Amino acid sequence: MIEYKDEWIIRVDDLSLLDDSRTADMVLHALCVEGSCSFSFNGEQKELKPGSLVITSKTRLLKQVCPSGDFRVEGLFFSPKFLELAAQRSSYTIRHILLLNADPVLELNEIERERWNRDYENIFYQLSRTDNKFRFEMMMAVCWQFFLDCFDFSSRVYGHRDISMQSSSLVTEFFAMLEAGEYRAHRNIPFYADKLFVTAKHLSEVVKRVSGHSANYWITHFTVADLQRTLRTTKMPMSEISDLFNFSSVAYFTRYMQIHLGVNPSQLRE
Repeated sequence: MIEYKDEWIIRVDDLSLLDDSRTADMVLHALCVEGSCSFSFNGEQKELKPGSLVITSKTRLLKQVCPSGDFRVEGLFFSPKFLELAAQRSSYTIRHILLLNADPVLELNEIERERWNRDYENIFYQLSRTDNKFRFEMMMAVCWQFFLDCFDFSSRVYGHRDISMQSSSLVTEFFAMLEAGEYRAHRNIPFYADKLFVTAKHLSEVVKRVSGHSANYWITHFTVADLQRTLRTTKMPMSEISDLFNFSSVAYFTRYMQIHLGVNPSQLRE
């Protein structure tokens, strides 16, 4: 059974940990509940006020952070490792990430603030239940609910607005291939680049620029999420799963899971 690790989620009430080494690679979700805070994001000026929600995996782009004396947030930093473990596939995930890379601040209405507060408090209530034998599974469940509400917030704020980024169509096509399950047989960038009629170098650069993560990251993300779902929801033998995902052997499949999740396939079934 997988054990939850306390360093996977850090609770904060301000943005002082933005420059802390512990949060360098973590994903920030923070709702302003009091005061205000201005900052520069990728060269553009932004302001948080009560009801403003900031979500970003690119915290290094938050510069010139100037909070008021009474500034306070309900905030969390999520470890990428935990996000990988908690990942579930959703057709909106990629759009959510791309839109937030363009503008990480969402203005929530009163009902959405109430939903945020319930989700937020539930995460830390479940986190406090250290005697729960299924604490890890519970944390994944409550955090996924939290993420789905955040998806809903961004869907309401952005609507069907196009992502005004150069080369977004190429990235959309790349993700469409991943959504179609190409990663099961192909986990090398040249395959996707060839299908999209661009060089592997160009595809890698565009995906990184638009999504904030490399093409390899997304191929692995989709692969690991699907492997977790397959392991948890089916009784397929390891050898069949290994063949389904085009691994050369069960041993290589096991090693792949150890490298990317730190657990072996059997642990996910316990």
